[in-house]
Amino acid sequence: MNILFLNSIDEPTYGGMEEWIRLMASGLRNRGHRITVAGRKGSEFLRRVGFSDSRLELLPLRISGDFHPATIVALHDFLRERRIDAVIVNFNKDLRLGGLAARWSGETRVVWSVGLDMTRDSIIHRWLTPRLADAVIVPSESLKDQITRHGYIETDSVEVIPIGIPDTEVLAGNVDARSQVRSAYGLPDDTLLAVTSGRFVEQKGHGYLLEAIPEVLTNHPNLRFLWLGSGPLENTLRERTGYLGLSSQVVLAGMLDSVEMPLAGADLLVHPSVEEPFGIAVLEGMRAGLPIVASRVGGIPEVVDEHCACLVPPRDSRSLAEGIAALAGDTERRKRMGSHARDRFLSQFRVETMYDRVEHCLTNVVHREPHHG
Repeated sequence: MNILFLNSIDEPTYGGMEEWIRLMASGLRNRGHRITVAGRKGSEFLRRVGFSDSRLELLPLRISGDFHPATIVALHDFLRERRIDAVIVNFNKDLRLGGLAARWSGETRVVWSVGLDMTRDSIIHRWLTPRLADAVIVPSESLKDQITRHGYIETDSVEVIPIGIPDTEVLAGNVDARSQVRSAYGLPDDTLLAVTSGRFVEQKGHGYLLEAIPEVLTNHPNLRFLWLGSGPLENTLRERTGYLGLSSQVVLAGMLDSVEMPLAGADLLVHPSVEEPFGIAVLEGMRAGLPIVASRVGGIPEVVDEHCACLVPPRDSRSLAEGIAALAGDTERRKRMGSHARDRFLSQFRVETMYDRVEHCLTNVVHREPHHG
């Protein structure tokens, strides 16, 4: 099949759905499909996709409004010229731009891969969305329930396909990784390290973690927090960290091309999101064999279980502090939970399983009768 991925994420931003597209594009390319990835010109998203797999064709676009004629024309021309079988879109903007271009072309099918609930109970959403999307993919039952609650997206058009990520040989407890990570960030060798990975936005709940840290440090003074990511709240969080006197205990490491080494050298993963349809960062922690402290929200309870994670209420710094402290003070429990996390990752979240299911979905959509809205 000829497949186009379209994602209009802002130029400097790279998050979970961008990583999903990178993985899917490369995985489907390995299976013999012709893949193009479209995004904003000069975006971090396109840079990472191109850097990770040079065989993928990139389509840089100038993207502005949701119905911008020039962008729709450019996409339409590309779909017709390349005889694209399916376009996989992400944001509402992508669904409208790519969906209208596909309907105009008359042949290309549209698959909406939803990573966050972007549905609204409005006339434009109710009328346009079901006419543009031939199929919808979500990573969790929780998100499926959210996007179908308004009634205009049919339940049977939505397929739940959990995210899978490639395995890695760099695992938690790796002595070299532990030493390298602590050396890289100027931390003592006996530091107990908690990693949090995610964009600095309200959704990820860094502020609640920041409020929890002083309480945890009271009984665990050798605990340090390594935050991986970037985003609009970065300066605010950095200033707040300084104000609370935590600049030595909280390291803001920026957005890294790979999180494997920091996770391999860590002792636990903390994920304090207030909204999380799935949680790729949690999955990355499980892959590394780390015990998890996370919010009981969205799709996270579908990813973890009680044997590998301590789940706490969202927006609750006190409970978050208690969960972190419980693991910080129990080496054997961390090892036991980390081992189960690794086993759960291997049994349920293999990337090949995700490739199989998405490929099957695309095949069914492409060979279905044309969408007449």
